[in-house]
Amino acid sequence: MRSPGLAIVPLLVASSCVAAPLSLQFKSGANLGSSTQDQNGVTFPVAGLSGLSWTGPEIGGGGSTYMAVMDNSNKLVRLSISITSDGTISSASLLPSGGLSLSDSRDFEDIAFRGTARDAVYLCEEGSPEIREYRLDTGALVRVLSRPAIFANRRSNFGFESLSLNRTQSALWTANEEALTNDGSASTPSTGTWVRLLRYDAAKTPPTPVAQFAYQTQPMHGSVISGARSGVSQVVALPNGKLLVLERSFAFGATLFQTRIYEFDVASATDVSGLTTLVGTTYTPATKRLLYSGDQTNLEGLCLGPKLPDGSYALLGIVDDGDPISVNRVVSFRLSGSIDSACPADLNDDSVVDDADFVRFAESYNLLLDPVGDLNHDGLADDEDFVLFAAAYNELACAT
Repeated sequence: MRSPGLAIVPLLVASSCVAAPLSLQFKSGANLGSSTQDQNGVTFPVAGLSGLSWTGPEIGGGGSTYMAVMDNSNKLVRLSISITSDGTISSASLLPSGGLSLSDSRDFEDIAFRGTARDAVYLCEEGSPEIREYRLDTGALVRVLSRPAIFANRRSNFGFESLSLNRTQSALWTANEEALTNDGSASTPSTGTWVRLLRYDAAKTPPTPVAQFAYQTQPMHGSVISGARSGVSQVVALPNGKLLVLERSFAFGATLFQTRIYEFDVASATDVSGLTTLVGTTYTPATKRLLYSGDQTNLEGLCLGPKLPDGSYALLGIVDDGDPISVNRVVSFRLSGSIDSACPADLNDDSVVDDADFVRFAESYNLLLDPVGDLNHDGLADDEDFVLFAAAYNELACAT
């Protein structure tokens, strides 16, 4: 192995393979129960599930565990979901004693799991809006992340609705649901709304905001009724650096809800952090491409799940039952195409495999149950991953 401190040159990955475009196929849905117990043995009703995060293979079981957050509460809920090889849900349930009561109650909307070794989650809430970190053993607040001042201009009930950590936990993403008051109007049946997707450098402790990108939603899919909207309810960070964006439209149409999921790419977009308004200013928005459109009632959260045998991924969603037609429910999609990073050993996403990546891998390897160094997607950062990382580190080439 080379000695630390050697000069590092940019890593160029040569490949004769053409990246396959992403495609998304709806697979199935399954209803959930309505109650569970928290860490104190107190039973509580489960409602308003607004965000979902994959927490890894189920210990002693054949499925995977997930964690969901309830809005307007201090409750987290653990789920067990088993899927078949093509991403279809074969079983889904609330874990009987899988609840967690946090130290305070807020309008939490989404959740990002930091890994079993760290035993913590990030939660976003749309009231302030803020991103807050909590411990999973006690429910205690760890910290509140700094937030660009411009997001204080959020419309009521349209603050931070979404949250996602990328695989290497180097980037944390969130977004306001509809336009800030200084950035334009809310959505209508004829026009969408402009929102800001906010990226944090999550490799730092604590994570710090580093960039913002403009995104326009589609118009409402029907005419205005009470509570009508068309906004961003979820972002999902993919290993290849791109995002999925879930747009939720609620209006009077052929269906009350319309679910739209887009591929979102910021590679050529302008960082609009320095703009005090998106109205009348010049910038390049990120590009988006429609992957799915349908009616999944009040589908509010999405997360990337396990990798499937054919190299595709399961994409899991959670439905909020806070209306007369939606019920506590999970749904699944099969996401295929070029999803993985071209350089999985580049753990800080700076296009080189260098000493900074070595430090991050060593930390993850020591923790074992940590997703950052899990290069082969088996739920552990272990000796098999060490072999893959060492090959990339020694040769300045990616282990694939």
